[in-house]
Amino acid sequence: MSGRANTFEAALTVQLVTPVGDILCVREVMATSGSGTEGSWRTVLGFSPPEYDTPATLRAFERSAQAGSPINVVEREVVITPDRPPIFIYQPICSDRVAPGDPLFVKGRALVFEAQLSLDLRTASGEVVLTQQVTAESGSEESNFDATLMIPTDLAAGYYDLVAYDNSAKDGSVHNEFPVQIEVR
Repeated sequence: MSGRANTFEAALTVQLVTPVGDILCVREVMATSGSGTEGSWRTVLGFSPPEYDTPATLRAFERSAQAGSPINVVEREVVITPDRPPIFIYQPICSDRVAPGDPLFVKGRALVFEAQLSLDLRTASGEVVLTQQVTAESGSEESNFDATLMIPTDLAAGYYDLVAYDNSAKDGSVHNEFPVQIEVR
Protein backbone atom coordinates (compact mmCIF):
# COMPACT_ATOMS: atom_id res chain seq x y z
CA MET A 1 0.00 0.00 0.00
CA SER A 2 1.09 3.55 -0.49
CA GLY A 3 0.03 7.10 0.11
CA ARG A 4 1.08 10.68 0.65
CA ALA A 5 1.62 12.36 4.00
CA ASN A 6 2.77 15.61 5.55
CA THR A 7 3.75 14.49 9.05
CA PHE A 8 6.17 15.57 11.75
CA GLU A 9 9.64 14.36 10.75
CA ALA A 10 8.01 12.27 7.96
CA ALA A 11 7.02 9.54 10.46
CA LEU A 12 3.67 7.76 10.38
CA THR A 13 2.12 4.55 11.64
CA VAL A 14 0.04 2.15 9.54
CA GLN A 15 -2.22 -0.41 11.24
CA LEU A 16 -4.61 -3.12 10.13
CA VAL A 17 -7.34 -3.56 12.76
CA THR A 18 -10.16 -6.12 13.04
CA PRO A 19 -13.75 -5.03 13.81
CA VAL A 20 -13.25 -6.00 17.48
CA GLY A 21 -10.12 -3.84 17.74
CA ASP A 22 -7.39 -6.49 17.46
CA ILE A 23 -4.34 -5.17 15.61
CA LEU A 24 -3.34 -7.66 12.91
CA CYS A 25 -0.27 -5.73 11.88
CA VAL A 26 1.35 -2.38 12.57
CA ARG A 27 4.28 -0.74 10.80
CA GLU A 28 6.24 2.38 11.51
CA VAL A 29 6.82 4.07 8.16
CA MET A 30 8.87 7.02 6.90
CA ALA A 31 7.56 9.25 4.13
CA THR A 32 9.99 10.78 1.64
CA SER A 33 9.43 14.21 3.18
CA GLY A 34 7.63 15.76 6.12
CA SER A 35 7.27 18.66 8.57
CA GLY A 36 5.64 21.06 6.14
CA THR A 37 6.28 19.22 2.88
CA GLU A 38 4.11 16.38 1.61
CA GLY A 39 5.98 13.17 0.86
CA SER A 40 5.10 9.74 -0.46
CA TRP A 41 5.27 6.47 1.46
CA ARG A 42 4.97 2.78 0.64
CA THR A 43 4.75 -0.27 2.86
CA VAL A 44 3.63 -3.89 3.03
CA LEU A 45 1.75 -5.40 5.96
CA GLY A 46 2.81 -9.01 6.42
CA PHE A 47 0.52 -11.29 8.45
CA SER A 48 -0.94 -14.80 8.22
CA PRO A 49 -3.91 -14.99 5.86
CA PRO A 50 -7.33 -15.55 7.45
CA GLU A 51 -9.44 -18.66 6.81
CA TYR A 52 -12.26 -16.63 5.20
CA ASP A 53 -13.00 -13.10 4.00
CA THR A 54 -12.49 -10.82 7.00
CA PRO A 55 -13.46 -7.15 7.28
CA ALA A 56 -10.81 -4.85 8.70
CA THR A 57 -9.86 -1.20 8.97
CA LEU A 58 -6.65 0.13 7.49
CA ARG A 59 -5.54 3.09 9.62
CA ALA A 60 -2.70 5.53 8.94
CA PHE A 61 -1.76 8.33 11.35
CA GLU A 62 1.01 10.37 12.86
CA ARG A 63 1.76 10.55 16.56
CA SER A 64 1.41 13.78 18.50
CA ALA A 65 4.81 15.24 19.37
CA GLN A 66 3.44 16.19 22.80
CA ALA A 67 1.58 13.06 23.94
CA GLY A 68 2.38 10.38 21.35
CA SER A 69 -1.33 9.83 20.75
CA PRO A 70 -2.65 9.28 17.19
CA ILE A 71 -3.53 12.45 15.26
CA ASN A 72 -4.59 13.10 11.66
CA VAL A 73 -6.03 9.58 11.45
CA VAL A 74 -7.11 8.33 8.02
CA GLU A 75 -9.13 5.09 7.88
CA ARG A 76 -10.27 2.86 5.02
CA GLU A 77 -12.49 -0.19 5.34
CA VAL A 78 -11.02 -3.24 3.59
CA VAL A 79 -11.71 -6.95 3.27
CA ILE A 80 -8.84 -9.36 3.86
CA THR A 81 -9.18 -12.41 1.65
CA PRO A 82 -7.93 -15.92 2.44
CA ASP A 83 -5.66 -15.89 -0.63
CA ARG A 84 -2.38 -17.38 0.46
CA PRO A 85 0.90 -15.93 -0.79
CA PRO A 86 3.63 -18.42 -1.82
CA ILE A 87 5.52 -17.56 1.39
CA PHE A 88 4.27 -16.24 4.71
CA ILE A 89 5.63 -15.94 8.22
CA TYR A 90 3.35 -16.57 11.19
CA GLN A 91 6.01 -16.26 13.89
CA PRO A 92 7.15 -13.65 14.78
CA ILE A 93 4.16 -11.37 14.18
CA CYS A 94 4.22 -7.65 13.39
CA SER A 95 5.77 -5.55 16.15
CA ASP A 96 7.21 -8.47 18.12
CA ARG A 97 10.32 -7.49 20.06
CA VAL A 98 13.67 -9.21 20.38
CA ALA A 99 16.79 -8.16 22.24
CA PRO A 100 20.29 -7.97 20.73
CA GLY A 101 22.06 -11.29 21.32
CA ASP A 102 18.80 -13.24 21.62
CA PRO A 103 17.50 -15.87 19.20
CA LEU A 104 14.63 -14.97 16.88
CA PHE A 105 12.46 -18.03 16.26
CA VAL A 106 10.84 -17.95 12.82
CA LYS A 107 8.00 -20.16 11.58
CA GLY A 108 6.06 -19.97 8.36
CA ARG A 109 4.70 -21.79 5.35
CA ALA A 110 5.90 -21.82 1.76
CA LEU A 111 5.29 -23.30 -1.66
CA VAL A 112 8.43 -22.43 -3.59
CA PHE A 113 10.77 -24.06 -6.12
CA GLU A 114 12.74 -26.93 -4.57
CA ALA A 115 11.46 -25.79 -1.13
CA GLN A 116 14.32 -23.28 -0.92
CA LEU A 117 13.88 -19.81 0.53
CA SER A 118 15.85 -17.17 2.39
CA LEU A 119 15.31 -15.05 5.48
CA ASP A 120 16.87 -11.59 5.72
CA LEU A 121 16.91 -9.19 8.63
CA ARG A 122 16.98 -5.71 7.05
CA THR A 123 17.27 -2.18 8.37
CA ALA A 124 14.59 0.41 7.60
CA SER A 125 16.72 1.52 4.63
CA GLY A 126 16.88 -2.06 3.26
CA GLU A 127 20.45 -2.91 4.31
CA VAL A 128 20.75 -6.64 4.99
CA VAL A 129 22.01 -7.29 8.53
CA LEU A 130 21.92 -11.09 8.28
CA THR A 131 20.69 -13.79 5.92
CA GLN A 132 19.85 -17.43 6.49
CA GLN A 133 18.92 -20.08 3.93
CA VAL A 134 15.91 -22.20 4.84
CA THR A 135 14.32 -25.35 3.45
CA ALA A 136 10.58 -25.93 3.69
CA GLU A 137 9.27 -29.46 4.26
CA SER A 138 8.12 -29.85 0.64
CA GLY A 139 8.67 -28.20 -2.72
CA SER A 140 5.49 -29.61 -4.29
CA GLU A 141 2.87 -28.35 -1.80
CA GLU A 142 2.53 -25.63 0.81
CA SER A 143 4.53 -26.78 3.83
CA ASN A 144 6.10 -25.58 7.06
CA PHE A 145 9.51 -24.04 7.51
CA ASP A 146 11.30 -22.87 10.64
CA ALA A 147 14.59 -21.27 11.53
CA THR A 148 16.40 -19.61 14.39
CA LEU A 149 18.25 -16.39 13.67
CA MET A 150 20.72 -15.07 16.25
CA ILE A 151 20.32 -11.32 16.57
CA PRO A 152 23.78 -9.71 16.61
CA THR A 153 24.74 -8.47 20.08
CA ASP A 154 25.83 -5.10 18.66
CA LEU A 155 22.67 -4.49 16.62
CA ALA A 156 21.28 -1.00 17.28
CA ALA A 157 17.79 -0.66 18.74
CA GLY A 158 15.08 0.12 16.21
CA TYR A 159 12.66 -1.32 13.68
CA TYR A 160 13.82 -4.02 11.29
CA ASP A 161 12.15 -6.11 8.60
CA LEU A 162 12.34 -9.87 8.74
CA VAL A 163 11.86 -10.78 5.08
CA ALA A 164 11.23 -14.26 3.68
CA TYR A 165 11.68 -14.70 -0.08
CA ASP A 166 12.77 -17.09 -2.77
CA ASN A 167 14.93 -16.64 -5.84
CA SER A 168 13.88 -17.28 -9.43
CA ALA A 169 15.26 -20.52 -10.85
CA LYS A 170 15.46 -18.71 -14.20
CA ASP A 171 17.52 -15.63 -13.33
CA GLY A 172 18.10 -15.56 -9.55
CA SER A 173 15.91 -12.50 -9.01
CA VAL A 174 14.08 -12.10 -5.70
CA HIS A 175 10.46 -13.31 -5.69
CA ASN A 176 7.58 -13.53 -3.22
CA GLU A 177 8.94 -11.21 -0.52
CA PHE A 178 7.00 -11.37 2.75
CA PRO A 179 8.15 -8.76 5.33
CA VAL A 180 7.33 -8.66 9.03
CA GLN A 181 8.45 -5.59 10.95
CA ILE A 182 10.00 -6.38 14.34
CA GLU A 183 11.56 -4.17 16.98
CA VAL A 184 15.03 -4.77 18.37
CA ARG A 185 15.47 -3.37 21.85
